[in-house]
Amino acid sequence: MILLEGVTKVFEGGTVALRDIDLDIKKGEFLFVVGPSGSGKTTLISLVLRELRVTRGKIWVAGKDITKMPTWKVPHLRRSVGTVFQDYKLLPSRTVAENVGFALEVLGRPRSVIDRQVQQVLELVGLQTKGDRYPRQLSGGEQQRVSVARAFVNRPPILLADEPTGNLDPATSVGIMRVLDRVNRTGTTVLMATHDHAIVDAMRRRVVQLERGKIIRDETRGTYESINRVGDS
Repeated sequence: MILLEGVTKVFEGGTVALRDIDLDIKKGEFLFVVGPSGSGKTTLISLVLRELRVTRGKIWVAGKDITKMPTWKVPHLRRSVGTVFQDYKLLPSRTVAENVGFALEVLGRPRSVIDRQVQQVLELVGLQTKGDRYPRQLSGGEQQRVSVARAFVNRPPILLADEPTGNLDPATSVGIMRVLDRVNRTGTTVLMATHDHAIVDAMRRRVVQLERGKIIRDETRGTYESINRVGDS
C-alpha cells in the first residue's frame, strides 16, 4: 500500500532528514513511526503525502509512483489519503457535521450521500449527537475525533496521522487510539508518527524507529523502545 525504496531527503543547506529509507507497508497494516524530535518522522509523512519531494529514491502510494507524479495529479492522490494532525485544523465557523462533510462537498457528492456518510462516520468516532456543535464547544479530544472523522469520511485506503495525541491527556489519547483502531479494522492502512510511549506499548503493532534519518529498528509487534529479549518480535 505504501512502499519506499532508497528514499533520501536533503533540505536546502545540506541537512539530511532521511537517508536510504526502505519501507514496505502492507494493505490494512497499522504502523507506528517513533523516534526523537528531528529523527525524520514528520518528513517521512510529508513525503508520502507529496507535500515534499524526495531527493533520491522512489515512493509508491496505493500503487502509484508519486515521485514521478505531476503536480496537477497530487490533489487526486490526496483523495485516497486521509490526514490527521496534532492541531486538529478544523474550520471554526462550521459545525462538526459541516467540517466532516466538507471534503465530500469539494468532491461534488450529492447532499443525500454527504448526510448519510457524515452520520455514519460520526457514529464511528462516538460523536453522533454532536453534529450541530461548533469546534469551540468541544473538548480537545472531541475536536480530534472530528479530525479523524473528516479524514475517514471518504473511506480512504490510507490514513496518515502525525502526532494526533500530542496535545491530549493520557485518558483522552486512549480514546483517540480506539477510534484509529476502529478505522484500521475497516481495512484502512494507518501510518502514525508519535512520541507517545504508553500508546505504542499498549497497542503492540508494527513499530519502525528512526534515528538521525535512518531506520534502526522494524518490529512486527513492537514497543516504543526495544525490549532486547530473546524471542521478542
